[in-house]
Amino acid sequence: MNLLKRLWTGIVNKTSVTATPVEVEEVEEDECCGDVFAHLCREAGIKQRTLDSTDLVKIFEDWYDGPCDAESVQNSINEFKANHAVANAKLQGKL
Repeated sequence: MNLLKRLWTGIVNKTSVTATPVEVEEVEEDECCGDVFAHLCREAGIKQRTLDSTDLVKIFEDWYDGPCDAESVQNSINEFKANHAVANAKLQGKL
């Protein structure tokens, strides 16, 4: 019986798995808002190349501090254009 118990203990020790804590990376609210802004821009006909070359999404993320829903972001675009000449030039007549 002792031999059987040692074998069983050995098998359990070799095959048992210990839980490892996993860190969950929180999504920053700014990233979400930048994605919403970029989506609205593309829907309005602004090319991704324009957004990338002018860094408009990053500028918007740094500037915007409101809720990240589409309506709030859309409502803030006129103020964003008024505060940033590059945005005003690139978004003129489209948003």
